Amino acid sequence: MIVRRFLVVGGLAAVFVVGTAGSAFADDLTDYLEDARDAIYSGQRLVGTSWDGIQSIGIFEIQHHGGMTNVASGSSSATIGAGRMHLGGIDEAAVSFVRQTEPDLDGRYVVAHGEGTEHLGRSASIVEVVEAGFVRMRMVVDDSTAAPVQTEVYDSNGDLFRYSSMTEFSVRVDRAMAEVDDREYRMMLPLGATDLPSDLAGYRLIDVYAAPHEGRQSFYTDGLFSFSVFTTRGRADWAKTANNERSYTSGGYNYLRVVSPTSITVMWNAPTTAIALVGDLPPDHLDEVLDELPPPGIDNWMKRMWRKLFGY
Repeated sequence: MIVRRFLVVGGLAAVFVVGTAGSAFADDLTDYLEDARDAIYSGQRLVGTSWDGIQSIGIFEIQHHGGMTNVASGSSSATIGAGRMHLGGIDEAAVSFVRQTEPDLDGRYVVAHGEGTEHLGRSASIVEVVEAGFVRMRMVVDDSTAAPVQTEVYDSNGDLFRYSSMTEFSVRVDRAMAEVDDREYRMMLPLGATDLPSDLAGYRLIDVYAAPHEGRQSFYTDGLFSFSVFTTRGRADWAKTANNERSYTSGGYNYLRVVSPTSITVMWNAPTTAIALVGDLPPDHLDEVLDELPPPGIDNWMKRMWRKLFGY
């Protein structure tokens, strides 16, 4: 059950990054951000991820109003904004209170405004996000609402990693946001304590929450992409996760991974802790992050350093 909850919560939360990409570029896109936050729109978003021979595609219903965005897929839904996240449709519902903090990008990304274009017959503009000289993300932004109606994310080789496009778009919403039903809700308040580093490969720790089974969810972002690291004591049977679960090798260590339309999940058992990383970060960033986390089956980090230095 803990595995399923990791995937549902992490996967839905990742849609928000696809749907609001660029929200950290306050210096370059302040006007866009304010317009996007105040905009009213809804529609369908097609999202697909391709990674190492695995493709996963999904369609999500999007509603944005009053500074909040709701994403729904099947029986699961999530609403984020105004300092809180509402999750529904899973075994138990949760409301978490999150910080509205603008992460420090430390110069990793440069924003370039491109030429005009159209999407679904509406006037739009192209915005490119450049990292280390290559295009990391290309967005098509609706001129009227500032909504990102199309997004392409590339890996460091220039290959398309994730594609997102609004296939239907309306400047109104059709239903209420974050409706509270009669189930019991678990409040997720920031804990502020974790054994993990405050910085992982340029991603900054924003908040720590209580996770199922007395675990911890540590949320990281670099301002453009984000991920959560779920940790719990003991070992987990990660083989029961999903149909497209495969082995993945990074830094000489073997992990299990799952690819969904909106996120990638990597799972492993450290000696005393079960760990799952769920996020929308590109594969080259993932490898850098994994290199700074406790590895599978190694008693201590000194052994990992020895292996990195001497290869055994």
